[in-house]
Amino acid sequence: MPAVKITDGARVVTVEETQERRPSPPLGMQTLPTVTGEVVVYETVGRLREEAVAGRVTTREEVDFLEAFVAEGTQLYLIDRDGTTTAGWRIKTDPLPTIRRKDGDSVDWLITLTLWRAP
Repeated sequence: MPAVKITDGARVVTVEETQERRPSPPLGMQTLPTVTGEVVVYETVGRLREEAVAGRVTTREEVDFLEAFVAEGTQLYLIDRDGTTTAGWRIKTDPLPTIRRKDGDSVDWLITLTLWRAP
C-alpha cells in the first residue's frame, strides 16, 4: 500500500493511500545541454520547497501527533514511498492542514497538508 511517514524521530505518522508524486523539476530549475550534449540542471538557490501530502491515517494517536507537530512547529523527517528520507520539513500553517474523520463508521481520518523546508 502506498504510504509516506512523517516523524520527529520519536512520534511517527503513517499516511496511507497517498498520491504518487512524480519527479519534476521545481520552479527555478532549468536544464541546459553542455557543448558535449550532456544535460546539466541549474537550480536557483535559496528557494522554499513544498510537498503536498494527502491520504488517511488509521489511529487517533497519529491525529494527535499531527496536531502536535503543527502546534509545536516541529522539524520533521519525511520518509517517502520508496524509503527515501529527507529532513528539515515543517507543516505549513497557512492554509491550516485539514484533518477530518472519514464518513460513516470508519475509524480512519482523512488529512491534507503541505510540508515546507528551506533549501
